[in-house]
Amino acid sequence: MVVLGHGDAYQREVKTAVWKFLSFDSSKNRIGGATAKGIIGDMNAAVQANTSTLRYLPIPETIALEARRTRKDRFGHDLRVTTNEAPCRVCLRISRGPERLILLSYQPLPDSGPYAEIGPIFVHAHRCEPYDDFESFPQDFAGRRLVLRAYDHDGQIVDALVAEAGAAPQRAAALLSDRDVAEVHVRHESYTCYDFKIVRSVEPARSG
Repeated sequence: MVVLGHGDAYQREVKTAVWKFLSFDSSKNRIGGATAKGIIGDMNAAVQANTSTLRYLPIPETIALEARRTRKDRFGHDLRVTTNEAPCRVCLRISRGPERLILLSYQPLPDSGPYAEIGPIFVHAHRCEPYDDFESFPQDFAGRRLVLRAYDHDGQIVDALVAEAGAAPQRAAALLSDRDVAEVHVRHESYTCYDFKIVRSVEPARSG
């Protein structure tokens, strides 16, 4: 598995931090004048710098437009407007009170294998502005613990984890530092419903 992949500067930062970690003398809590706190800080800084290469993507607006117009989703389910409090997967805003929403089935991966799950999501019953601040983590989700699932270019799962509140960008950056990972799906911690996906701004060259 390749675990580096976002430019020479980033690779040098991570390699240096990992070398310090592997050379760490726990009995003295120091290595070459660097403390354990400093080593961890180096590693955190390297991952933090890499979050600037991420993009946060809602579902395509066409999914919601079709659902509002036809009252059916792409799997033939009859849809209706409900009053609820839930995240809209188009604008990526979480309701602050009861809103008119449509519950529909959505498949975030192409239908090319067993991991192409179909699951329930909410969208606003009325048109809303699609989330377009692609380089910023959606603020309404920042205070939540979130499930992250990493998938490769063939739609096979590579890894999964639960990110603590506020840690999802850094944890996603670490997952996407593997060149085999194509995208990371963000899901609700308990219901595990799909929320949005995280990809790289620039796709690294693939070997082979």
